[in-house]
Amino acid sequence: MENKNSSISIIFGKGFTVSGVTGVVLGTDRELVLKTAGGTLKLRGENFDVTKVDMETGAVEAKGSVKALSCGKTSIAKRLFR
Repeated sequence: MENKNSSISIIFGKGFTVSGVTGVVLGTDRELVLKTAGGTLKLRGENFDVTKVDMETGAVEAKGSVKALSCGKTSIAKRLFR
């Protein structure tokens, strides 16, 4: 995979797409842990249903409601609102 950038696109209450994924560590209906080019990404929420995993392009798509995001040991919200 050539792309070393990671991004996440969330449609609140519907689902999300993550790019730059290099591996899937954990996937349940309430938590998804992904290794990305930018580090470990943890998503917590409800009713997660992974609909696409494409390691060739580094894309993961899932349905469900995202309630919290964290990257490594730091909450993404804390990083955004410093």
